[in-house]
Amino acid sequence: MAQDSVAPRKQALGVGGKLRAAALGRRIYELLPKSPSLGPVVYTPMLVAYVVATAVAALAVTALVITFRQDVSAHISEQLQPLTLIVGGLTIFLMSVFAVRLPGLTQSQWTPSVFIHLGLSVTFGPVGAVVGATAEPFGVALRNHNGWFRTTFNVANGFLANVSAWVVFAAVNGQHIDGTGRALLGGLCAGFVHFVLNSGFVAVVIHLSDRRVPIAQVMRLRLAVLPYSVGYGFAAFAFVVMSAQQGTIGFLALLAPLILLHGFLIRYTRNVHEQEIERAAHQKEREGLLQKAVEASEAERRRIARDLHDGVVQNLAGMAFALSAEASQLKGLPQVENGYGELLELLETSADETRGAMKDLRTLIIELAPPTLRREGLQAALLEVLREMKRKGTNTELDLPPNLRLREDRGALIFRVAHEILRNVAAHAEAKNVKVQLITEDGSAILSIEDNGKGFSKKEMERRRAEGHLGTAAIVELAEEAGGTLTIDSEPGRGTLVVLTLPIE
Repeated sequence: MAQDSVAPRKQALGVGGKLRAAALGRRIYELLPKSPSLGPVVYTPMLVAYVVATAVAALAVTALVITFRQDVSAHISEQLQPLTLIVGGLTIFLMSVFAVRLPGLTQSQWTPSVFIHLGLSVTFGPVGAVVGATAEPFGVALRNHNGWFRTTFNVANGFLANVSAWVVFAAVNGQHIDGTGRALLGGLCAGFVHFVLNSGFVAVVIHLSDRRVPIAQVMRLRLAVLPYSVGYGFAAFAFVVMSAQQGTIGFLALLAPLILLHGFLIRYTRNVHEQEIERAAHQKEREGLLQKAVEASEAERRRIARDLHDGVVQNLAGMAFALSAEASQLKGLPQVENGYGELLELLETSADETRGAMKDLRTLIIELAPPTLRREGLQAALLEVLREMKRKGTNTELDLPPNLRLREDRGALIFRVAHEILRNVAAHAEAKNVKVQLITEDGSAILSIEDNGKGFSKKEMERRRAEGHLGTAAIVELAEEAGGTLTIDSEPGRGTLVVLTLPIE
């Protein structure tokens, strides 16, 4: 498991990326699961002192091994096999370069390289520990653009963890594999010690890089890796047996399943990555089409409102004026009392009804394309709707964030939903109080409308839909098409709470 110790940031393919692509080959480089570059290191005194202390400790252990090489060599199970060390080191290096960034883990990369670390360490002692401790950090540096400071720490950390695992294995197992359970126990202990030291070193350096991240939190996150480390240690003694009996071929036979598994995971993550890109492109296209649909709908609403105002409303106004004028003329005639009374009443009634129809049409025009929403924004438009409810005796409250900025289509959609809900409240709820609240949170706008009216049951809602009252169903579909959700919570006698959650972008 390779852990990023600093929050990653995206970075274009620069000179370093081009060199890596040239070194690996362009086609191989494109196979890499893409990994964002790490940010620059903030060199605090504590962080520098800690990394220096880790490096000095690694050098001190190396010096002790060189000084007491005769005693150390007595505890190495087999003679050194240069080809096996090269194969093991190269495998670790390539696994680190092609580390898999699993879905959902934004700052962690996975490889089974710990198994090979333990195998090299318990088989070849400090020499195997050095090979593993240098191969992986340089692979990670090539992959993640780590720089010399991070690479120095990773080398020292890996070496100390590998050597400690070897010491524990040698102490528990003894000099030779004799077929007893001591080799298994030694491997378990070696895997556990390797995990504790490696994770502990990383947790401290992460904490020193960002004091807001507690050491305990990092250790808890890394506990998911513990079963793998212990399991790898359980099987690590097999490297000793296979190397002794079959040399490099035996060692490679143990690596083959890991290499095949890792190759499968690389292809799997690449496919997932490509599917995510395709899904994001489809989502962007869908949002673009939805925005165009909303804009077209708004434009059509404005056209209909304009045609009604310039056509039907003006005709009705002319008709009402003509009827009123005719009624006024009849009132001045002496024949009104001789048979024209009923006609005069009809003209006056027709003029009043025509003016009423004009008023209703003007209200419908405002609902179709509220000019206040375009001119003054969402808050003013909602206040206008609530003022009408307040005029009819309902206490209203509106709570919107200051300096609210929304895309035009999002603001229009929120108003449509709010207007439909408030219209239903005014028509059916018999509520005394209504509260409208809008907040923005985690890239979403959350609209809540709560009333203390009579409420309704699910059966009643289904009945109203069956009778053709489709207003609520329409706004639910509208919210879902925009990538949002609309929930309605109501019970008879308890009022109603409607919540719309809508992505801002």
